[in-house]
Amino acid sequence: MTPRRATPDDAATLARLNSHVQSWHAAHYPEAFFPDPSPEALTAYFSDRLADPACTAFLTGDPALGYALCQLQTREASIFSPPVRRLLVDHIAVAPEVRRQGHGRALLKAARALARDLKVDEILLDTWEANHEAHAFFRAAGFAPRRMLFRATP
Repeated sequence: MTPRRATPDDAATLARLNSHVQSWHAAHYPEAFFPDPSPEALTAYFSDRLADPACTAFLTGDPALGYALCQLQTREASIFSPPVRRLLVDHIAVAPEVRRQGHGRALLKAARALARDLKVDEILLDTWEANHEAHAFFRAAGFAPRRMLFRATP
């Protein structure tokens, strides 16, 4: 399975594929996520992201069944740290009915190839604590936890 790069014409597809991810996040973190964002607003969001030259999205399947949204991030050297070029896998999602069929692996392989092409220092991805199934997948793909974010309410 070979992912293809998304184009601006794929914004509605990304919005559709995002719906189950958004629902999962809203169910687990209702204080942080809306359960049903407007499909039009989601399409506009992805359209804006795809227009950003530092953003690349990949799709798998025909019709598309999974996507990864990647963002090139750069940071200049500071008194605290050296400069860095990284690729953030900001979103990765595979339709529940086709999980464990290679879509996620193919998407991460495409992200790694992009990272090599962009000559980045590292690839990061962001995941929520409750998403244990995703954590196992990321570990199996060679990712390891880097830092932790703690939260409290006043």
